[in-house]
Amino acid sequence: MRNKLTLPALTVAVLLMVIGCRKTTDHYSNLNVKDYAMPLQVGRAITYRLDSLTYYFYGQLDTVTSYLAKDSIEGTETDNLGRTGFVVERYLNDTTGTGPWNPTMTYLIIPTASTLEVMENNIRFVKLAAPINESNNWNGDAYVPTAPYQDNFDYSSNDNKNLSNWDFTYLNVNQHFSIGSGTYDSTVTVLQVNDSSDLPIFLNPNSFASKTYWTETYAKNIGMIYRHTEMWEYEPPTADGSQTSYYIGFKVTMSMISHN
Repeated sequence: MRNKLTLPALTVAVLLMVIGCRKTTDHYSNLNVKDYAMPLQVGRAITYRLDSLTYYFYGQLDTVTSYLAKDSIEGTETDNLGRTGFVVERYLNDTTGTGPWNPTMTYLIIPTASTLEVMENNIRFVKLAAPINESNNWNGDAYVPTAPYQDNFDYSSNDNKNLSNWDFTYLNVNQHFSIGSGTYDSTVTVLQVNDSSDLPIFLNPNSFASKTYWTETYAKNIGMIYRHTEMWEYEPPTADGSQTSYYIGFKVTMSMISHN
């Protein structure tokens, strides 16, 4: 005889399914934003392989440069809101690591109860925000001024000009992530923006095209282990032939190779 679920039994089964789903969601809600920052102690450091492509002189020249980049926590200071931040110095070396480590920039990591913020060139970025789950989204560039890259690149795409339009969201929460240095458990990826127009270019080389893409992956108890950024535009040749096609913008990839 086929067994049948009575109404009370069916109700219990549905409740168990709901409870099970809730437990899964609660598991992710317990992830702490601070756990995905670089351990906030003086002396901690992460070293990356940094590869960048930059288009110069209206795309007539492009330059690929590669470095080792070491981000080292070297002290603390108070920001303009009275919050304690951790001072990070970035040093660059050649890809062999045998040259001198030259300081190139300083930024501030500021942990709060619900966010992880970075102050760079007096601009505040909200890199991570609670809760850590794939339904959460936030405006991580809300404090960024209009067209921050315009002094270096004459962008026309609205996404490339106005970062405050970007809508951050989580992907692959609490998943493994593999890069050249290994596979890391319990990572979260933040997709900051993913927008493009008229790609691939070869299908219509006489039309304007652009790509705006920024993603960062963080490993628990380590910090950021990977970043990929593309902010570039393609200008087609003019109809009268007075100007050939060209690119403006840049691409940057950072992959962690070691940490302490």
